[in-house]
Amino acid sequence: MLLALSPSEMWIKLSRAGVGLSCAVAALLPVSLQAQANMRRDGPLTLIQPSDDTKGFYSATIDPINGFAYFAAKYVYKVNLTTPLPTQVGAGVSLGRLSFSGAMDSSAGCLYFGVGSSIYQVLANGTNAPSLGAIMSTPFGGSPYLTQMLIDTSDPANHYLYAMTETGGTSSTLYKIALNMFPNASSIVGSASTTGSQPALGYGVIDVTNHCAYYGTFIPTVQPPYVAKFWLGAGANGPANYGGVSLDNHTNRSVGGIVLDIGNGYGYCASDGNDLNFGHGRVYKWGLNGTNAPTLVSYTDMRTNEGYCHVAVIKPDRGLLYFSGDLSYPAYVYRYWLPPGTNAPVETGNIPLLASTNTVVPAWGYNPTNQSNWGEVFARSIVYDPVRDFAYIGRDCADGQTQPYTDQIVKVALDREEMMVALTKDMANTNNTIPYSESFESYINGFSVVGANGWYGEDTQMGVVTTNNYASTFIGAFPIPGPHQLVLQVDGAVTNRFSPATNANVWVDVIVQARYWTDPLMLTLSNTPFALCVTTNGHLAVWNCTNPPATGNGWTELLDTIITSNQFIRVTVEAAYNRDANGFFYYRTWVNGEPSTSPRTWYATADTNQNYFGDLLAQGHFVLDDLVVTLPSVTITHIAREAAGNVELQCRGMPGMPHRVWSTTNPSAPASWQLVSRNQAAGDGSWQFTDTNTGFFPSRFYRASLP
Repeated sequence: MLLALSPSEMWIKLSRAGVGLSCAVAALLPVSLQAQANMRRDGPLTLIQPSDDTKGFYSATIDPINGFAYFAAKYVYKVNLTTPLPTQVGAGVSLGRLSFSGAMDSSAGCLYFGVGSSIYQVLANGTNAPSLGAIMSTPFGGSPYLTQMLIDTSDPANHYLYAMTETGGTSSTLYKIALNMFPNASSIVGSASTTGSQPALGYGVIDVTNHCAYYGTFIPTVQPPYVAKFWLGAGANGPANYGGVSLDNHTNRSVGGIVLDIGNGYGYCASDGNDLNFGHGRVYKWGLNGTNAPTLVSYTDMRTNEGYCHVAVIKPDRGLLYFSGDLSYPAYVYRYWLPPGTNAPVETGNIPLLASTNTVVPAWGYNPTNQSNWGEVFARSIVYDPVRDFAYIGRDCADGQTQPYTDQIVKVALDREEMMVALTKDMANTNNTIPYSESFESYINGFSVVGANGWYGEDTQMGVVTTNNYASTFIGAFPIPGPHQLVLQVDGAVTNRFSPATNANVWVDVIVQARYWTDPLMLTLSNTPFALCVTTNGHLAVWNCTNPPATGNGWTELLDTIITSNQFIRVTVEAAYNRDANGFFYYRTWVNGEPSTSPRTWYATADTNQNYFGDLLAQGHFVLDDLVVTLPSVTITHIAREAAGNVELQCRGMPGMPHRVWSTTNPSAPASWQLVSRNQAAGDGSWQFTDTNTGFFPSRFYRASLP
């Protein structure tokens, strides 16, 4: 009898004396969590600006269909959003002074910016550089200051601009302008002013569906922060003040970025000025309340040293809300989950922008006067591109206020529709033993796995068991037999830790929803031996050391994999933790039971520091099911010679995976091994083979393996 081991096969010798059995092991690898939730900074655009543009980007607006955004300081700059990182289109258009707000009329190909007391029109000019259009000079007199520009283009024949002004920091008036008569004085078709009990108004947002707009307190006052509601007026009729709501008992606070969840009937905003006095900002939730004044629903405090949030983005369909602000070093993006009903938002993570190289930075809430680089700071404007699913943050003027002024726009990805699976190090707080198997069928619909059975996440909604009927159309074998009615919906990032077994090979078998990685910038991972995603051309891609033994990691597309967007696929990974002569571990993959061999079969790990299985990371927005982590075992469980001389073998391996049986009379001669069977394992991993060509050899050797 001869016994031998290899990572994914078993040898056995049949002789007249009897039978011997043994098995061997296969493996997977470790990874580091790349971001809290599923947010990341992709990179910046530093603009080419005239030396007299001494202001920051307080104003931004977007034309998502055509793929351009426009950011304004003293000049308006056009930015191409269709490139991997944003790029500048031509020179800026001078406005003469700082613009606080702008609005885009995409169908008309022009923009409108509030500049002091005047309105400047800028022509988009297709894919070319923008140019200056008409100017409506001080249409409301010289004292009012334009704080917010909103636009309603729902009537194709009649577009209306809504210009909010404030005077002396004490009162405001909303003007309605018919753009088909711009810039004539007669284009002003109506107005509505604040009452004596309402403050001056600044940041605002429009609800075109219900024909309303909402505006928040412009600067801190002795009054509590306040949100006012205005009816926009049907057709050419003027707007009307519908009243408002105080958001707090505290005074001396203003209101930052405002966003709406129209479908669920709520608005959200954050406090802004003077957050330092309270040690943190505050996030408010208020009811839109039909044709009545808004009503305060709830609020929650931000974490210590978080606040001054001028800008906000919301994804109502995902129940997610984001803020970014001023006076932290660097700036951060804060993520909130929006619970149903009247419950307040819940902060579930944040990401920093690029930090300073200085060892000492200003304290939170302070605006430095010394001239130094503090990293990517001062988030003052933002646009969200719903077509490409990215947000772009406009920074305030250059650090230290010295020339040359280099305003920046920073591209960020916020919980995009994508999928990445990897291994990471020690993020979860509980160990699971190996072998491990989870079909999610033991839970009820809506159950959060976060905090249960080793699952970890920043937020309970990042891993929720839901019903899904993918099994009715799934082609292939499941890693776990039985019903498939419940799955894990990943929405952010969840991890699970497994007990390390040093130098032990491990299998990971899982079904995932193949959301394409549509970001043109692939992640550069750190402390990550292994990761996988699906590229837009339908290839599985793996993170690995691309040219061992030389250093250098990157993504390699598996050219023999063909995966459609959102297809449910079974991914199996085998990794051998046995180091080669250069200290590398290796892994290989299967998709729906078929081994990938192009461009290679085995891929070198991108990080060799951890020689054991660690945490499994699922990051993105996708469905995961049938997670199996096991020590690989391809075994010949039974062998017998029949009377006619045939040899019957019963084997066990990976459920639903193709296996092979090889035979030889001389195992010391590698070339003598012959493939005698290809078999698909059943749902429990078993398969059977009868060798009818044995003859009556004195001895015969068999080897069972995965392909």
